Amino acid sequence: MKHLLALVVTLIIILLITQAEDYLGKTDISQLTMEKDQIDYYLSDFSIMAIKSDGTVGYRLSGRHLSHWQGKRQSRIIAAKIETSAGFKLQSDRLLYDQTTREISTDAEVFITSPSGTTQSTGLTAKLDDNLLKLDSNVRSTYQVNTVK
Repeated sequence: MKHLLALVVTLIIILLITQAEDYLGKTDISQLTMEKDQIDYYLSDFSIMAIKSDGTVGYRLSGRHLSHWQGKRQSRIIAAKIETSAGFKLQSDRLLYDQTTREISTDAEVFITSPSGTTQSTGLTAKLDDNLLKLDSNVRSTYQVNTVK
């Protein structure tokens, strides 16, 4: 009877080990290690420059913090500042960039400075592929008017 009990226990252990190996063999390990909400990189006190084909700086993006989620294809920037070679500057406490839709958005205050004036608003949505900029609310602008004599 002892031998029969030992044989049954051994068979159950072998069965459990085989099932565990099958389960682990079918599991995608990348899904176990990288969740969609997991930050894959983080920058602090950063500055990034985009260089045009002629070697000049197209724009400069800087900020206090940048968090990037590869699974969501999004970046969140704290204390963001974007400066273009054309003299435009955009500043906001926070921006969200979605790589999938190529949209920049925020519900925070936004300050835009151009060579001809300034604009301030609460909230912004920019659709980069459509060259569309939507200022959500509390929009205030000041522009210099050039008079012709």
